[in-house]
Amino acid sequence: MIKFINDLDTLRDELYDNSKEILRLLEKRKQIAMRIGEYKIAKDLKIRNREREIEILKSLSDDQFKEAVLNILFEFSINYEVEREHAVSPVKYSKMINGIKYVEYRGEIDNLIFILSRIFNPGTLILCRYSSICEIFGMGGHHITERIEIPDLTIYLDGRENQDIIIGEDYMLISEKFLTNKGNIYKVEIR
Repeated sequence: MIKFINDLDTLRDELYDNSKEILRLLEKRKQIAMRIGEYKIAKDLKIRNREREIEILKSLSDDQFKEAVLNILFEFSINYEVEREHAVSPVKYSKMINGIKYVEYRGEIDNLIFILSRIFNPGTLILCRYSSICEIFGMGGHHITERIEIPDLTIYLDGRENQDIIIGEDYMLISEKFLTNKGNIYKVEIR
């Protein structure tokens, strides 16, 4: 029993050191992304290069987990690449609409939905009319159902405002109120 506990402590120490190294590398990646963004803005190039992303996915990901992580890295890199362009507000990637403060995410719809699935509490009941999106939510430990009588939250994918989460073609706005109270959301319908 004593050896098992010592092994656990050793593993926890390794995991801690691994997390520190990942954070150090993410900080370095952020700095590189910002420099790439400066170059693209100076040369008037498009920020998003989906062909390059697909090329990287093909060479580095051989399972769903790695693909999901890379897609999240792409989205955050794009945010850092355009940081100088949107450096007006001290709160990065936030905007006010009708007096409500939102955190803004930009990117392709599948990546935005994946980010949203990570924001919801695992175990949330999800009703979705799109099978591809249900697959994304299913990866996050959520329960997918065919019908929800009265959802706690309804999300529209066409950009209509429901005050808490607004999803358009290439952006997603999540209100700070929702982020504060998301623990009270158990049933979600995506239309």
